[in-house]
Amino acid sequence: MKIKFIQMRFSLLIIIFLIASFGQAQTLKIGIIADCQYCDCDYNEDWNNDYRKGPARLQVAVDKFNANEVEMVFHLGDFIDRNFDSYQTMKPIISKLKMPTYFVLGNHEFSVADRLKEKILPMLNMQQAYYTVKKNGWIFIVLDGTDISPYRSSDPQKIEYANQQMMKYEKMGRSQAKPWNGAIGDKQLFWLEEQLIEAEKANEKVIVLGHFPIMPILEFNLWNDVEVVQILNEHPNVKAYFNGHHHPGNYERKKGIHYVTFQGMVRSQNQTAYAIVEVSDTTIKIHGEGREPSRSLKVK
Repeated sequence: MKIKFIQMRFSLLIIIFLIASFGQAQTLKIGIIADCQYCDCDYNEDWNNDYRKGPARLQVAVDKFNANEVEMVFHLGDFIDRNFDSYQTMKPIISKLKMPTYFVLGNHEFSVADRLKEKILPMLNMQQAYYTVKKNGWIFIVLDGTDISPYRSSDPQKIEYANQQMMKYEKMGRSQAKPWNGAIGDKQLFWLEEQLIEAEKANEKVIVLGHFPIMPILEFNLWNDVEVVQILNEHPNVKAYFNGHHHPGNYERKKGIHYVTFQGMVRSQNQTAYAIVEVSDTTIKIHGEGREPSRSLKVK
């Protein structure tokens, strides 16, 4: 009788433990780097870019991510500054990560010879220029802001179309209609809408990632930032938008969405910038390293 009582008590404790564990928010830990932007080039005083420090800074971030057992890493674009050979220096370092690594395409990705532009995606192990990653009830939607741009392709027709689009946005009064930015095409916008609808049906929370800012309004933004923000606003399961490109960083919250511009790793002679981000059902906690500020963002 005593043995049976002990067994019942032990079973009850297990049930209580399982209920308590189930009730806790499951945390997903991810690494974020923006704009390593390496090349074997001299320090640029105008932009405060220290290009040659890229490999050493990336190695520190890789070691930190591995030690903290993050579950995935995103690089938010501009892995290099120029020259295809720069990938040969950086790729072996980031390949030391023990977890899946995902890339966002930036404008500097294509600062290589025209004949080598088609090799960029394979070099970065990318099957598609825009795609999704799912984990722990979250979906990460990676956008391609270089979709329509004058630097993405060597095809004269595509370059001409991109320039026409840039002029169109310039006439609309958008100060970001510059050749170093870009836009998301109609096909990709339709795909984004589809992904958001599917995520909503599956009760998945969403973080969208791109290279170019879309909020607040800046001259570094995506050409069609307004249109992308309008789409995101229609879906309450979108919790954040992460991007790079604007090296000093930025932050804004609007209509429940956190817009985080992560600081460029290349910026500054003295300090790096990257982050470990912990995502749960209630909070997005950004643990910044170097110049990257730490933030605790509420998720509703």
